[in-house]
Amino acid sequence: MSEDKVELLSTPYGEVAYESFRELGFAFADKSAVIKELERKNTPRYPVLLRPRRFGKSTFLQMLKCFYDISYKDRYEEIFNGKSIYTASLSSHNTYHVINFDFSMVNTQSNTAMLNSFFSAVANGIDDFKRRYPDFTFDYKELDKSDSVTLFNNFASAYSDYAKAVLSLNASENNNYGRLYVMIDEYDNFANQILSQDIELFRTITGDNGFLKAFYAAIKAAAANANCIARTFITGVSSVSLDSLTSGFNIVRNVTSRACFNDYAGFTGEELTELIPKLVDIEQIGVSVEEIIARMKPVYDGYCFSHQAEHTVFNSSMCLYYLDEMRLAGEFLPPEDYLDPASDHDGYKLKQMFEIAEPGLADAIINTYLSDSRFFIKDLAENINLNKTTKYDRIQLLSMLYYLGYLTIDKVLSRIGRLALKIPNLFMSKLFAQCTADLRLKPSKVFSDSVGGGCGQKTGHILLRLFPAKSVLNRTQST
Repeated sequence: MSEDKVELLSTPYGEVAYESFRELGFAFADKSAVIKELERKNTPRYPVLLRPRRFGKSTFLQMLKCFYDISYKDRYEEIFNGKSIYTASLSSHNTYHVINFDFSMVNTQSNTAMLNSFFSAVANGIDDFKRRYPDFTFDYKELDKSDSVTLFNNFASAYSDYAKAVLSLNASENNNYGRLYVMIDEYDNFANQILSQDIELFRTITGDNGFLKAFYAAIKAAAANANCIARTFITGVSSVSLDSLTSGFNIVRNVTSRACFNDYAGFTGEELTELIPKLVDIEQIGVSVEEIIARMKPVYDGYCFSHQAEHTVFNSSMCLYYLDEMRLAGEFLPPEDYLDPASDHDGYKLKQMFEIAEPGLADAIINTYLSDSRFFIKDLAENINLNKTTKYDRIQLLSMLYYLGYLTIDKVLSRIGRLALKIPNLFMSKLFAQCTADLRLKPSKVFSDSVGGGCGQKTGHILLRLFPAKSVLNRTQST
């Protein structure tokens, strides 16, 4: 081993401020090539990209903001020099105004708290825009602090006037000046939380008269204004709230399953090969990058979001958490013992899904899941509207498990019109088993007594099905 201490970069675990990554010395994967896909003529102007939690969606949107927003023009070299998009020399870089809304922190404790905090999330986006563009004046102090629709409408009107003035001043330089890109991060986060707590409130806010549909209708109206919204980029986890978005904003398009976006979030094996030596002193630990990846692969890898994708991806948060633990320990650690707590999913989400599923469906899916069998469906449910159905059917429930990351596409067995879903990795297998064992231990109307005998026997079946997966891991480690 070398006596010289290796200069390691900082881990980006939990960080989303893309513009500060280089300044603060973070190691990060270069996702900028995806921008070229977004720029293609056949890519919709209003795309929605869904991924499970903790995959790096927020960082991706922040990268788009740095690339497109005019206020980052003087930092383009600093942020993107050396990245794949830099060599593409796209003329669209730093030629638009960008406003971004983050709905991940909307308070769901009550209807009033939700409306007020949603208003605050919109206001925070506007305030950030005003800080970057001091010449843009807009005052919303007199508005009702629960009326986010009026807030956005007034902002759009003020921006339209501002855009006309800016466009006239910069017409000779670039005709993109005076156009707005709207970025919405975690569009469904708070709605999913409400769904797991109060389904009637969820139906109220996502229904025909709900404020969500009105909010997205306001965005659509602004998109129809030539001096206002040019494009939107929207990220989220599932399609269960997508009906509210598409009903009000019906020109939006879900591009989640396109092969070109398969690894816009998460890490590929190639990206990990570059990242690991920057985060871990592999010489000190005495293990190769290839050995580390081989041990990580069955635990964190396996996610596939298009049956035409070239490769699977690792959950980025899980990988960064594990590598950070190994870095601190200064020795090689078994990845199955270091599961990112931030990627953990509370059992209440599964419980809620099972409770509104068709009778017997939860038992059937759990038993198939824990036996490591494949699920076959014609296609994913892209628009799950719980205002029009009272129970999840099989396709909807399996789609929700896919969106949450419990299932993923088996590209070997999938083809057009026949999608195969499987457990992505040992992390999700273990997590699902733990959640369902806990649910079956408690009296619940969604589980029948006909499966596996009594409650204790059912739980035994669940735990026994988990251990073979561990045996597979041990065999993988020994080869």
